Amino acid sequence: MDLDRYLLAHTVASIAELPWTGSKLDAEALLEASPDPLAIINFGQCYLKSYLARKINELGLVKRGSFILASGKKSDIYIDMRKLWAFPKLARIASLLMASLIKEKVKYAALVGVATGGIPLAAHLSVTLGWPMGYVRPKRKEYGQMKLVEGVEEGMKAVVLDDVTTTGKSLAQSIDALRESGIEVVLAASLLDREEGSAHEVGSRGVDFVRLLTLNEVLRGFQC
Repeated sequence: MDLDRYLLAHTVASIAELPWTGSKLDAEALLEASPDPLAIINFGQCYLKSYLARKINELGLVKRGSFILASGKKSDIYIDMRKLWAFPKLARIASLLMASLIKEKVKYAALVGVATGGIPLAAHLSVTLGWPMGYVRPKRKEYGQMKLVEGVEEGMKAVVLDDVTTTGKSLAQSIDALRESGIEVVLAASLLDREEGSAHEVGSRGVDFVRLLTLNEVLRGFQC
């Protein structure tokens, strides 16, 4: 075990009041045992991002074949990030890392998911941060209140979220929808970005864009 990981595991064991055995601590058990997971995220981000990237591969979220992405582009790689939420402990790591990333930029805002992939991400982050949650529909509802935007109201600030981004068009469309509803978008964020134009597309709307991981980091392994 390298020195940094050794020190991380030792510190975590101390915080969580666990007996220190000198062994490599599993990231999921580490967070589950700690009374303050966000504190661990603050000093263990690199190790936990590396763990998350590795698990995305090991658990079969990376698919190879012939696919058409939401952007309309063709690809021989598809990231089935919706499967992440079937692994609650790993989802917890992802949401804590995202929460830390967002808190570096935003003090408080509604967390708005892009349908459908961004909705469970927004829900997890809402529970983690204690911030309100909403979502943007793919199209306006044709009955009831006929809303396009749910859960957030005029005058609120929002962080718009998606699980996987390629060109950023889904985020950009959601930004437009939120603004039309009188909501100020203060940040856009993605769990995994394929780096095919998202930052530029979102930036063209005057909104900062952050991502937790890139496709290359998942495929090649995240390096601290």
